[in-house]
Amino acid sequence: MNKDFKTPPKSVKILTQPETLAQYFSELVGQPFTLTGKTRTDGSNIRKLIASILEKHSLPELARQGEFEIVPPKAKGVPKIVREFIDTYIVTSGTSYNLQVWNRIPATETLLIKYESGESLKCNDVRFVFVRIDTEKNLIASVIILTPEYIEQKFGKFGKPTIKHQLLISGKVRKDIYESVDKILSFPDSKKLSYQIRHDYEPPKSGMVEEPDIKHLFSIGLLKKMVAEKLIGFKLDAAATKNRGQALEKKVLELLGYEVNENDLLYGAFPDIRNQLLEVKVQDSPTVDLGKFSPEKEEIVIEDSNLTTFDVRYLIALTNPKTEIIEGIILSPGEKLGELFSYVSAESYKCQRTIPMSFFEKYYGKSIFNPS
Repeated sequence: MNKDFKTPPKSVKILTQPETLAQYFSELVGQPFTLTGKTRTDGSNIRKLIASILEKHSLPELARQGEFEIVPPKAKGVPKIVREFIDTYIVTSGTSYNLQVWNRIPATETLLIKYESGESLKCNDVRFVFVRIDTEKNLIASVIILTPEYIEQKFGKFGKPTIKHQLLISGKVRKDIYESVDKILSFPDSKKLSYQIRHDYEPPKSGMVEEPDIKHLFSIGLLKKMVAEKLIGFKLDAAATKNRGQALEKKVLELLGYEVNENDLLYGAFPDIRNQLLEVKVQDSPTVDLGKFSPEKEEIVIEDSNLTTFDVRYLIALTNPKTEIIEGIILSPGEKLGELFSYVSAESYKCQRTIPMSFFEKYYGKSIFNPS
């Protein structure tokens, strides 16, 4: 995508009208588009497609350096295509679409860009461009442009922002793991667990989402032998599940002897494999998304057993982004992660709103703005 799309327009008044954008994007409807299964790649490809259409038309005049100020630190929350104040989203399948808006509360007057002229671009000025993909025909089924106000009026207000924590794993640490004998970096369980957990294998007595019984938790040593060692060299088949995280979770469950239920994989509990107090992560970039809970601060996650984020075991698969092959493993209790790696300040957050898939189906074959 042209770097100029990252620079705001000279004036709010010269943003292209959304009705006109809908006409431009009608060219995309019916075009072939095959999903890769990689969220970031697919998102980037859609943005590039939208940008390629915009480049065919007259774009808003660029603001000059000194004429504007990006208000949020590190430009967090500012839409990806700043020149037209657009964020793009891919809609695929299911009964509903979970819209996630990062680092801004959508239908608000919060400033994002301030101009010397006194004009400003705010959170509620962002245009949401939804690209509906027909996954059976592998083509773009529709393009729908919505405003934040329309979304809230039509589907309800966005939920309370959810904080997102991150962990930074340096390239040096990754390299050291790759060059180690077994390609695994592991540490013993927390002191609280070490005297009670199992060091010999016994088939699970309950499902993955059930509350853990400390006496039936497999030790990190056993997890290393049964899971981590067998994952090295394993290629994640993201196409078989919703994403790579679920593909890894499914493989770990199989190795542990659990009966895999696809609905359980969508349960969304913390930790992922609750019955084993095991959080599973895939990492091919410097940062690991920790979600709502972070072992940076000790919080109780299982009240009955007084188990905390320090006790949760983290299995982080280090993958090659080109091949999806697991080339290293980190296996550690939460209390150790802070000693090994750096936490990224929890500046990131997301707001969510569910949109019924029937809404997108209604406008199949169209490019439209704020449909009535």
